[in-house]
Amino acid sequence: MKHLHERRLAVTTAIKQAMLAAPLLLSGAASFAATQADPIPMLALFHTDDNGTEPACGVELPATGSGRTVNVLPKKQCPENARAPYSIRIRNVPIKSTFLLTDNERCEKANSAWVELDTSRANASLEKIGIDKIWLYAGDPGVPGYLFNTGLDTNPPIPSRGFRVIGKGEPIKQGELSCIKVTIAPRSN
Repeated sequence: MKHLHERRLAVTTAIKQAMLAAPLLLSGAASFAATQADPIPMLALFHTDDNGTEPACGVELPATGSGRTVNVLPKKQCPENARAPYSIRIRNVPIKSTFLLTDNERCEKANSAWVELDTSRANASLEKIGIDKIWLYAGDPGVPGYLFNTGLDTNPPIPSRGFRVIGKGEPIKQGELSCIKVTIAPRSN
């Protein structure tokens, strides 16, 4: 009987210690998470060469919460072998950000082929997809359509998350993407 009482005491003491340590561990984890920077939004454009290689052009986008708008111009910002992109990947984008892809350097819808995307979640990602394939997804401002493709080059396949088509005009021909107007949403309180 004495051994049973000692075991009960040991278990009770262990539970008490765990209950006292749990808040310390949780507060430490919360403070660690608070010090971590938001992931940097990134955009990558890929050109498919005749020899099967895919030269890439990576562009760092404005910081999460910045509320900034930038125009990405592949013909001016990308290396010569990646200036006519065939596919696109976008990662780590905050909620309520928008992307207007056009075939003109003015980044305007008028007299252009275009598609407009937005994000519906934090850290949204559009995995690698052919630019011409985006038009296969339904979507307009009234009823956005989610892009649910899986990456063309990831193993295991990674699905896109949180990107929607919110409007589109004529399709952009392969290699003719000229401007991406990126608006990163401002930080909300």
